[in-house]
Amino acid sequence: MIYLIRMTLVWGTGLLLTSSLFAQSNTVGTIQYDPLAFSQGHTLIYPHNQPHARLIDACGEVVHIWTNDSVRRPGNSAYLNPMGNLIWAHRSANVSQDPIWAGGGGAVIESRSWDNEVQWTYTLNDSTGRLHHDFALTNTGTVLAIAWDRIDSLEAIEAGRNPDLLEDGELWSERIIELMPNEAGGADVIWEWRAWDHLIQDFDSTKANFGVISESPQRINLNFGNPSSVPADWLHMNSIDYNPALNQILVSVPTMDELWIIDKESPESGLIWRWGNPEAYGQGMSTDQVLHYQHAATWLDAPYQQNSPDFGKIAVFNNRNPGTTGPYSSAHLVDAGWNSETGAYATSNGTFGPETFDWTWTASPPTSFFSSGLSNFQRLPNGNNLILGGRTGEIFEYTPAGDTAWHYRVPVQAGLPIAQGTEMGVNDNLLFRAIRYPIQFPAFANVELQPLGTWEIDPTPLPICLPCDLNANVIATDGMAYVDVEGALGNYSVTWLVDDVTLCNEDTLSLNLGTACSENADLLVSGETVTAWVVDESGCEVTAEFSWIASSILEQEIGLSLYPNPAKNVVRLTGILSDSQVDIHTISGRRVRSFSIAPGVESQELPLHSLPSGHYIVTAGTHRIQLIIMNSN
Repeated sequence: MIYLIRMTLVWGTGLLLTSSLFAQSNTVGTIQYDPLAFSQGHTLIYPHNQPHARLIDACGEVVHIWTNDSVRRPGNSAYLNPMGNLIWAHRSANVSQDPIWAGGGGAVIESRSWDNEVQWTYTLNDSTGRLHHDFALTNTGTVLAIAWDRIDSLEAIEAGRNPDLLEDGELWSERIIELMPNEAGGADVIWEWRAWDHLIQDFDSTKANFGVISESPQRINLNFGNPSSVPADWLHMNSIDYNPALNQILVSVPTMDELWIIDKESPESGLIWRWGNPEAYGQGMSTDQVLHYQHAATWLDAPYQQNSPDFGKIAVFNNRNPGTTGPYSSAHLVDAGWNSETGAYATSNGTFGPETFDWTWTASPPTSFFSSGLSNFQRLPNGNNLILGGRTGEIFEYTPAGDTAWHYRVPVQAGLPIAQGTEMGVNDNLLFRAIRYPIQFPAFANVELQPLGTWEIDPTPLPICLPCDLNANVIATDGMAYVDVEGALGNYSVTWLVDDVTLCNEDTLSLNLGTACSENADLLVSGETVTAWVVDESGCEVTAEFSWIASSILEQEIGLSLYPNPAKNVVRLTGILSDSQVDIHTISGRRVRSFSIAPGVESQELPLHSLPSGHYIVTAGTHRIQLIIMNSN
């Protein structure tokens, strides 16, 4: 019986996997993959300039796809919930007539079943506001979404905005809305928070919101920030996350180079924590800034992180660090320092903590990795770090030691799949977010995740990802058995097993004294099923079974006999003996009992007291007889 299995992990075989199996000169798709270091799961990707969302495996094979109309585009996020539904944001490819538009713009948030059926849809894209960038799933089935909040120039000036900062005659603030799906296939807004309700300014004492910036850290300086590519886009929130244990909302505000936390229970409190650029609230100077147009701020609060010392910290991708030799990107953990006893985040001399990052990742050298926008960082269940460079569509998975477990590049250019070997440039294959869902994620429990092929054209899979063509047959001869192996990629190992117990790791199964297999030969009983397990360098495995027959190892004599056999405390040897010496050996050849017998004796009892159960060999001169002892004292 032979089984062919594609393995992604090989445990306990002593197999040495060579680096040539992990990487080759691919330019797109899976470029590098170490199955022993990879954090098992599937990665959700939803690239720009095309309409579909895909789950991919480590080899770059698409294992599931949600399709959308060809005229739709991401806007920008997509997430799986534990029930297997995809919640995604999308928009029309044509935005020329839209009253509000900037990079990251969305329009629709929608839920699709695993089978791609629309469950509910909510749209916001008009002259008052527009969904954009990101949203967060809550534990109650609602969705928290970011939306631009259009403010006309007169209202902005009356609130204290400097007119010189109103280049387009309007200002886009931000609001967060909570959506509850309804029975009509839509969603209702059941909660809202507006940045416009939490302002302060020190520009015009005759206008609203005038005050001392440094004394009001919970308020937003209306005249601070570096707008995005569209002058009206003041705050440009690009990520949102929800912490159900704290009932708090975390947002990233790149134009202020800050992260903000909002208390959902008390939205009137404004910002209960802010961090990254204390100058934004009148504390410190520009030299105190540590975040630079950051993206993808999320709490580490997944179930698999509960026993981690990093549980509850914030992960963030820092896009535009101003290095001395050029800009570079980095990834960080931040310990915001929530105090459950005081119900507040700590401050020191008016500044929110911490003083610096809790953990930092940079490339070597730092300037070798840079993405001015998009991108994210995710801490994986095995401690690895998933790092996305969004402007090049490259996803890296690094071990804590910095070794590469996986490297994948989105094989898309101008929204269309490209051939393996195509050289890609910056912005050719934009990807806003890459999310690894662990293999134990509940959505995967009752669905088929069969490889559907790679996304790229003319793929050249890594050797580790090639289909298994491994075959094995056992050849048994007198005194040994060996495996005839065909189709192995590179070297292979052979493990011999009886009832899942390892006999030895040898190419040949032999009971000759001094071999590794002879040490466990007492496990072999005539008629026992033995399994040969073969694993090659690519991780392919095959098993072959055969029955162990004593006559293939020993010549059983008909001139002598043992009774009873199996025996307990005593056995009777009958037959004409030609030698006065009778010995009992273990199957590995170790002598455990000797008897002196007078010449010509035809029957003799052999006491077996204290010999443990097992398989033995009785020798009398050139004669060999198998003996099985059971239940001896």
